[in-house]
Parts: sequence; structure tokens; C-alpha cells
Amino acid sequence: MMQTYFVDAHSPMWSDAALKMTKEYFAWMDDQMQATCNFSIEDITGMPMDAYITKSMNIISPKDHTNAALYLLVLDGTPIAMGGLRQLPSGNSEVVRIYTKPENRGHGYGSMVLEKLILEAKSRGYKTLNLDTGVFMKNAQSMYISHGFKTCEPYEGAEPPSQLLPYWLYMQLNLKLD
Repeated sequence: MMQTYFVDAHSPMWSDAALKMTKEYFAWMDDQMQATCNFSIEDITGMPMDAYITKSMNIISPKDHTNAALYLLVLDGTPIAMGGLRQLPSGNSEVVRIYTKPENRGHGYGSMVLEKLILEAKSRGYKTLNLDTGVFMKNAQSMYISHGFKTCEPYEGAEPPSQLLPYWLYMQLNLKLD
């Protein structure tokens, strides 16, 4: 029987795997953006992809256990999905970088990551959980809606630049603290 478990992607044992998966995520995202928006991540950021990934990892998923978390979902020792949580300037929290490797999609791993992040946000006392997603991420949007997320206006601290506004959705979940 195959076993899944979460690991801290910032730990020395898993940080290289997290960086590799983040690069896969951005390569996939870049392909989707070029097909949908007719521009690349490099076009809108003005920097090489590797430099943007490093900048993004430091801002969006800092190695700061107080205000951020980044997890890998591991299946029998191999990372198959990831997702993070960070604090926004407003004091709300944000889901970042939910990604499942293409060969592992369709098994509910993205939902497992999202549920982990929702529980983490609740345990940290956040009242609102935000996220942003590309219009081309139809499966992700369905997953977010099934977990209670509703569309909202762009929020302070969201990563996408203004050029992406026509191609981006912003969502929010009001957390019911027990």
C-alpha cells in the first residue's frame, strides 16, 4: 500500500526537491501563460526565470515558520505535490504554489494539500484565506470552489503583476474558527 505524508519543504532534507518542484511549477505556468496570454513570465517580470524563481521563493515562500509554511506531499519517498501558506500585509493568509506533478494528477493530491493549508491557516488563527489563480487553471478553480472559496477583488500582497489582471482570478475563504 502506497503511503502519503507531508514534509516541511524548508528542511535541509527536502529543500532541493522543493526548489526542483517550484521550477517545474513555473515552467508549466510559463507554458500556460504563453498559450493563454501571449507573453511569458520573463516578459512580465523583466528578469530571467531562475532569478524570478529565487526572488519569488524568498517573498512568497520564505523560510519563516512564523509567517509562512511550505509543504511537499510525499508518496513513498517521492515528492508529488506542494503548497504553501504565507501571511499577507493585511494580516490575512494566502495559499501559494499548489502544484501536483502531471503524472500524479487526478488522485486528489491537490485537495490533500489544500486541506492541509486550510487547517494550518485555522491553527494559526487566520480569519481569511486568499489565493490567486490563472483563468487557465480550470481544475484548480473547481477544487477551490469545492472547498468553499469565492471570487473576490485583487487583494494587497497578491503576487501577479497588473498585466495579468485580465487572465487572473482572486479567491477568498472565510475561515470559521472553532
